[in-house]
Amino acid sequence: MNKTIITIFLVTVLVGCSNQSKKEELNNETNILKNTSLEYIDEWNQIELAHTDDKYGEWGGDSDIILIYSDGKNLYANYSKYLGSRKPPAPPDLNKKPKKWYEYKKLDFKIDSIIIDKNKTDLVENAILELVKQKVYNSTSFSHSGIKNSVITRDSSLIINDFPSNKWLTFQKLKNFLIKK
Repeated sequence: MNKTIITIFLVTVLVGCSNQSKKEELNNETNILKNTSLEYIDEWNQIELAHTDDKYGEWGGDSDIILIYSDGKNLYANYSKYLGSRKPPAPPDLNKKPKKWYEYKKLDFKIDSIIIDKNKTDLVENAILELVKQKVYNSTSFSHSGIKNSVITRDSSLIINDFPSNKWLTFQKLKNFLIKK
């Protein structure tokens, strides 16, 4: 009789501890997501989000670039749209400083220094998380065309390249906000 009572007591305690542990784990995950604020971005570090459509197949298409940076007090975004072409890009000029890959395309539109508030910071974070999920769940395939999405930090400590990719909905929401400002 005593062994049965002790066994029931121990099982009850262990199950209760297990449930409490699961609740704490869920709370920790929720708090991590709620407390993020893009603290990586400061005067030296920035994040670049890039989307290239598949307008010209293997030559790619138009590219939308969003650069998130800080002056130490506020977060800002620059938005640029570069036009794709059926022709290959011109070779780099040997006497000039190398450019980023998209700067060899024709600049169509640019907006600089848009202040990013808390809601838009959340949108940036969600865009990065959405691309991580797309990358993880996207099957590997060999392709000459398709949508290319990427997130790259200035120091290259975070690089997410997804190709061929899918629509990046949160990026499009962020882009639309920046264009309307």
